[in-house]
Amino acid sequence: MLSDLFAAVSPTLAARYRRLLTDWTATRLPALHELSQAYLAYAGGDGLLPRPLLLLVGYGADRATLGGALLDEIGDVVFLPQVVRDVLAIHDDIVDGDREKFARPTLPAAYTALAPPGAPPARTRHGDHLALYWADLLLGLAADLVEQAPASPEVRCRLSATVGHVLTRTHRGQLTELHLQHTHPAQIPVADLLAMYADKAADYCYQLPFTLGAILGGLDPDRLGATRTVLETVGVASQIIDDIAGGCPQVLEQGKDSIGEITQLRRTVLLCDLARRLPAGDPLQPILAGQATTPEQTAAIREAFLTFGAVTAAATRAAALADQAAAAIDRLGLAAPATAYLHDLVDVRVRHSLGVLTAGDAVGSG
Repeated sequence: MLSDLFAAVSPTLAARYRRLLTDWTATRLPALHELSQAYLAYAGGDGLLPRPLLLLVGYGADRATLGGALLDEIGDVVFLPQVVRDVLAIHDDIVDGDREKFARPTLPAAYTALAPPGAPPARTRHGDHLALYWADLLLGLAADLVEQAPASPEVRCRLSATVGHVLTRTHRGQLTELHLQHTHPAQIPVADLLAMYADKAADYCYQLPFTLGAILGGLDPDRLGATRTVLETVGVASQIIDDIAGGCPQVLEQGKDSIGEITQLRRTVLLCDLARRLPAGDPLQPILAGQATTPEQTAAIREAFLTFGAVTAAATRAAALADQAAAAIDRLGLAAPATAYLHDLVDVRVRHSLGVLTAGDAVGSG
């Protein structure tokens, strides 16, 4: 179901999204054409648009069929979770110092390339500042999409409240992540890390799109709440997969290299598992207790993720969460297409990656 919808609907979504962004930037930001073009290139990198698709699944949770016809019913509000995603992803790239993801420049990097001539640190700072304000500017587009939604004032109010909730929760998760820098990674409970992942990633990536669609489609609160719980579990497992893909890009080859998270020693599940597994006296022990690494230390940490079984431990956690989510999906009482989509989501986003790890013998001794 997931691959069928990607093939059938994603090209239409991509064309409509580009048209929406082109029209909105031309109307609202006519004097910032250069910045708009760089953002359009950045936004166009997500050709499959899984978040708008998941909104469609939420909207059609009780429908016998899912497909592009639903787009005609809901219009451009389908892109609301994608705009929220861009806001949060741009902020994250600025904080982590990421210059490239999925073999494409991040928006801070793209704006740095447009900066006036000068010393590299000054140009980077200028690019980061432009990207920060651009991300915040997109909240205006989100508000416009809610206002234009083909729904009653009460439903539009619920859409706004849902976006406000996810922004609050995601920023809480990001603040928690930064605050965990005060603690040695070996001393951070796994439960605290998973709760942080639920806040900073699971909601805006998985719960938000489905919830927005379910609100528009009138799904009853009980099934919506139960589905949100399942999607949170999927989102946490997916974040662990992202840790592995970004921390050891050669293992999963997803085009994601989150080197900023390692160089700034973000307290991820992967890093904390490594800190607990390192033997006493290992030269990496004092490095992991710090706040930054050299390129040589970053390379050593990446090798240690595999050598000391941190990837194995993280993958085992993701597998358990995927099993938990999959076992609950059939009890949600959703229509067959939505049920199939959620099962595919678990398989494609988590289990496939775990299969690649096993097949490639990329995990450590555990």
